[in-house]
Amino acid sequence: MKLTVLSIIKSKPSWVTEQFSTYSSRLNKSIQLNWKGLEPVKNGKASEKDQIRENGKKLLASIPDNAFVIALDQKGDNWNTQKLKNNFEDWISINKEIIFLVGGQEGLSKDCLNRSNLIWSLSNLTLPHSFVPLIVAEQIFRAWSMTQNHPYHR
Repeated sequence: MKLTVLSIIKSKPSWVTEQFSTYSSRLNKSIQLNWKGLEPVKNGKASEKDQIRENGKKLLASIPDNAFVIALDQKGDNWNTQKLKNNFEDWISINKEIIFLVGGQEGLSKDCLNRSNLIWSLSNLTLPHSFVPLIVAEQIFRAWSMTQNHPYHR
């Protein structure tokens, strides 16, 4: 199974990249977890609405055909750990690449939300933008560890 966090991000802090790689490497070899960062559109004179739309186009253009898409959005559904584990097991069975969409600082475009199969809210809190891929990686590792009866999740 291939899972990819696809995000609009100016630069990936090295400590976040290192921790993301740590969680990714702990997964079973049949599960690939990757993070692909896309450069945001230049602020310039573009309105926030235009930036959201243009960043959305970049994200949508990077989604492989037939992928199962999960948008990360504050207005999405809140999942507990058991719900994430159940979803993870479902994703294994659909045999498609799983894409997690993380918008720019302004959020995701309506087109991105409409393209998504699920919309997931990590928290009602506003999180630092660069933390989101790391939180996703940790939660994916936690869900996987539950399916393996691994002691990580107790």
